[in-house]
Amino acid sequence: MNIQITPSTPSGALLIPASKSLSHRALICAALAEGISSIYNLGHSQDIEATKFCLEALGAKFETKQNPSADQPDCLLVTGCKPQNGTSPVTLNANESGSTLRFLIPVAACGKEEVTFLGKPSLLTRPLGIYENIFIEQNLPFEQGPEGLHFHGPLQSGLYTLNGDISSQFISGLLLAGPLLEGIEIAVLPPYQSRSYVDLTVSMLEQFGCNVKQPTDHAYLIADQHLKAQSVQVESDWSQAAFFLVLGMLNAPLTLKGLKKDSLQGDGVIASMIEQAGGTLCWKENGDLDVFPDKLVPFTFDLSNCPDLGPILCVLASMIPGTSKLVHASRLRYKECDRIAAMEDELRKWGVDITSDEDSITITGKPAKAYQSDQMVVIDGHNDHRIVMAMAVFGLCAGSDSLIQGAQAVAKSYPDFFEDLETIHCQIKEVQV
Repeated sequence: MNIQITPSTPSGALLIPASKSLSHRALICAALAEGISSIYNLGHSQDIEATKFCLEALGAKFETKQNPSADQPDCLLVTGCKPQNGTSPVTLNANESGSTLRFLIPVAACGKEEVTFLGKPSLLTRPLGIYENIFIEQNLPFEQGPEGLHFHGPLQSGLYTLNGDISSQFISGLLLAGPLLEGIEIAVLPPYQSRSYVDLTVSMLEQFGCNVKQPTDHAYLIADQHLKAQSVQVESDWSQAAFFLVLGMLNAPLTLKGLKKDSLQGDGVIASMIEQAGGTLCWKENGDLDVFPDKLVPFTFDLSNCPDLGPILCVLASMIPGTSKLVHASRLRYKECDRIAAMEDELRKWGVDITSDEDSITITGKPAKAYQSDQMVVIDGHNDHRIVMAMAVFGLCAGSDSLIQGAQAVAKSYPDFFEDLETIHCQIKEVQV
């Protein structure tokens, strides 16, 4: 899909979609709980569908219950399962979802039957050495290749020691498997990065009745216990809100709905980042959040706990005169693509002064409308939803039209992204090339 972006002045209000991070966790906890759970406002994307598909293969059942009231979210009924009691091999297809893969490897390995994970090549080549080492230590098979991932359990209960500078998804995966084991303890070695994502996992487990003890600041303990069916509502996604907060700060005032001010989502830090960079935010009594353009201030932001904000913060830095820097950014190189290299490639097409090393990005920006071209600027989406969305925001704020190729990548996390842009009066259109 090719989308032409025409610089536009957005206006109005927008309901931010449900958190993908919390949707994954709610689905998994409900699928592992005893009884039938109700999930309201579940996120809709390719990644969430991948998690549902894998949980169905493990034995969970899903049924959508439509709400007769148009202004109320539908409900997903989830009947739990017990993967640890499986009696036959299972095949799980995670498509391109890293969260699905890393969250569910320990869950699926609680049983003794063979498990095969399938997915896109970009997923199956992602680093899984943390899990591989655990399986080797427990004398369990773990074979990763371009055709799939093969292993079986059962994983043992006991102590797992992990480095804190790895992806938090490994820690969350073991925590989610904890209630299926007879007890698990996780020790995290400093420096502990991205712990905000682990906090989301702990919070969701506790909502489903699991007591997660934290004997120290870097340790978790789950005793022998079981998850219980619950009714939960998924809050809106701060990582998706970031694109509209930057658009509102650089372009014209916007109102965002559905966000939780005191959310545990690590990407909620984007609110304070916007204010530090000179934007103005205002929370209304009804819970809506207004964002206004104001002064523009160069910044240095640490991405160690919020790597998904990297692409849109590159756009923000590009349109603030002066030099800004993003540090502890190395995890961006191991996403759907090398996001640092991708943003360098695409921003340079607009003439942005951007450089990087392994762990940081430096950008010397200029006013948004100074980015102009006599010819259409053609952007490659790199098959990465966050690159596409970030470059769409850039195009809406720049001084001339652009074309994003491979824009269908937004379906991975935010299928309605371009429709929502049209809702707030942005000029976009699908074109044939």
